[in-house]
Amino acid sequence: MKKSVSTLIFVLAVFSAFAQEQAVYSQYQVFPVLINPGYTGFGDNHQVLANARSSWTGFPGKPTTYTLMYHGPLGDKLALGGGFFSETAGDVNTTKMMLNYAFRFRIQKAMIGLGLSTEFLNRKADASLLNDLNVDRNDATLESLVEGQQIFDASVGAHVLYDDKFFVSAALPNTIRTRLDEVAVDDNTSNSSGGHYLFQIGYIFNMPNQNFKIIPSLTMRQFRNTPSQIDINVQGRFLEDKLIAGLTFRPSTDGSAVCLLGTKINQFQLFYSYDLSFSNFQRYNGGSHEISVAYNIARKAKVTSVTPSDK
Repeated sequence: MKKSVSTLIFVLAVFSAFAQEQAVYSQYQVFPVLINPGYTGFGDNHQVLANARSSWTGFPGKPTTYTLMYHGPLGDKLALGGGFFSETAGDVNTTKMMLNYAFRFRIQKAMIGLGLSTEFLNRKADASLLNDLNVDRNDATLESLVEGQQIFDASVGAHVLYDDKFFVSAALPNTIRTRLDEVAVDDNTSNSSGGHYLFQIGYIFNMPNQNFKIIPSLTMRQFRNTPSQIDINVQGRFLEDKLIAGLTFRPSTDGSAVCLLGTKINQFQLFYSYDLSFSNFQRYNGGSHEISVAYNIARKAKVTSVTPSDK
């Protein structure tokens, strides 16, 4: 009986993961480009970012994701980025190729980034899943997964930083989303752009005399086929970012919390976070772990030629 209950929980959890095509990250506070194309090249430096996340550790078929990204400026106004995403959840593997484009400009004290992300997603289930007695072989969605789904997706986003203190960020995932395969399954793919959003607002309290910053923020998000969610975040940065700590509380979906620790050493950044849920499902797993490593390359300064008249 216990094995049957665990199997049922596994099947429900995995199919819930299928419905949520947007990747889940807890470290978007320190790497906003993970969720918002408007942040592409916003820091005016080149960055290579590697992220790994293991959700529901210790649970059979737990989701595991890997993300590798690059983004940086292309001149004073334009920025480009690209990346690769891979997720394994149970018997289903999802891979995604991403390209980001952004336009950056300044209006008085406000720095603004407007971005577009285009994605090609391939999702496929292992054929052995059809032999599992716990699933319905005649389920059209399952058959479509075994055949393989290819989806083109585009998202838009904006990030605004005013006076290096107040920031607001917004993204609209699945703005354009269409199936590229020929599997005859009606999943409302072509009409999925409504009601999906991500909005964040926050403030940077900089205390240079004490050499630390406090950054509170609030995030609201609604993704395809998932409940809406609110994140209450606070982040502390000490000793010129040599020590970074953060805490996130999610009162929705039975409640959960995220603890974040990180550091910056020269051009390298290293972060680790742990997610703990307050729901009954936490009894069946060891929480979620996420780690990110980033390498920053400063943008080359413009070389100004010196003429005899300038001497």
